Amino acid sequence: MTTNKDIKSLYVHIPFCHSLCAYCDFPKLLAIKSFIHPYLLSLKKELDSYYINKDLDTLYIGGGTPTSLDDEEFSFLLSMLDEYTSNIKEYTIEANPESLSKNKLEMMKIHGVNRLSIGVESTNDDILKSINRLHTFDDVKKVMKEARNLGFDNISLDLILGLPGVNDEMLKEDIKRIIKLKPNHISCYSLTIHDHTKMGIDRIEPPNDDEMRKKYDLVASLLHEAGYQHYEISNWCKDDKMSLHNLTYWKDEKYFGVGLGASGYVNNYRYTNTLNISEYIKGKYIQTKDNIDQDDDFEYLMLSLRTILGVNYQEYQRRFHEGFLSKYLFKIKKNDDLKYFIFEKDHCYLNYEGMMILDTIFLNLIS
Repeated sequence: MTTNKDIKSLYVHIPFCHSLCAYCDFPKLLAIKSFIHPYLLSLKKELDSYYINKDLDTLYIGGGTPTSLDDEEFSFLLSMLDEYTSNIKEYTIEANPESLSKNKLEMMKIHGVNRLSIGVESTNDDILKSINRLHTFDDVKKVMKEARNLGFDNISLDLILGLPGVNDEMLKEDIKRIIKLKPNHISCYSLTIHDHTKMGIDRIEPPNDDEMRKKYDLVASLLHEAGYQHYEISNWCKDDKMSLHNLTYWKDEKYFGVGLGASGYVNNYRYTNTLNISEYIKGKYIQTKDNIDQDDDFEYLMLSLRTILGVNYQEYQRRFHEGFLSKYLFKIKKNDDLKYFIFEKDHCYLNYEGMMILDTIFLNLIS
């Protein structure tokens, strides 16, 4: 059984934002002062309740917008987490350009943050305004320069593919502008419309699968030319700077998640916290728990095939007490999926074409 000492990753959710983006489905609410301090105090109590390993490998603060906290609140948050970061390998904070001040960057350096994940979403100011983002592309360039000057050498930039009004030429310009900033990591996520978001209420239609595939092909081609490695369906990096924290998820490893709406995977169950801020502040954290059958390879395969690390044969044998190839190679050949797999001595993974049809390949494996 996994013990708390074996769990080496922690996710912390800060739900507050200065504005609500038209597409966002993450647990979030406007940064109302009367909620923030009680929330941070309750967050500390939840952290303490888990007896979390003080020797973590990765810590990720996401949102929401963690940098929407004012300097005093932000300092309180970082100080709260100091006890978990003495030997940290990767310490990431998500940030929006308009709230990522030089003062906050300096605080992060003092507290050991070594990776930034900045939400750009588009480099076109008109598009940014249309989705209720508060920053401009000039803001992005400014914070990138300040962060580099302060010594941050691991910066990730996010883009959303399929935003209304963005044609292929605009997307190409987005990618070229992002490349020019020389981030270490780039995430490109396809637009998904959720009913309760502004876009959902306005009945915005996202691009269909064929249109989205063309956008991914364009992005992949441009990033490949610029020397970025496509290591996960929606993620590219340079100099092997993959997201170590997200690899925890994709390798189906255990992790703690704390905060409003956060999820975690400990021992033999996954849990999800409440989305009700009042309940959370009262200390009523977990909303659902789901037991995971440790002998079922469903989640391991679904997650591991997202990356070029793929299925490790030794790890598969250790977990499920049988060989991956002896169980699945016949099915892979039978379904004519062999052309999508790359087989190495100790692992196998999907090529780009395979990643783009992962759902189909996965269903072929488990059917």
